[in-house]
Amino acid sequence: MHQTLLMVAISLVFTPAVVLAQSPMVAISPLAPNTPESVHVQPRGRAFAPNSAEDDVVQKQISRFNATQQLMDAKLDRRIIICRRC
Repeated sequence: MHQTLLMVAISLVFTPAVVLAQSPMVAISPLAPNTPESVHVQPRGRAFAPNSAEDDVVQKQISRFNATQQLMDAKLDRRIIICRRC
């Protein structure tokens, strides 16, 4: 019994070194020189220009919307009465 356990332990210790020393079963071939690379990218719309006039218009619309939402939130907060002693 002890001899079997010893053999299993030795085989587990030395197996990775033996496996790494063997040559690979499958040959890895480099890409052929005339093979085109297969790269797939998402189609893009217009290029993003962070300081363009179009971007400024969008940013102003977002700023106005956010200001309106903040005012509406403040009005709602004043109207809501939460009873914490109930």
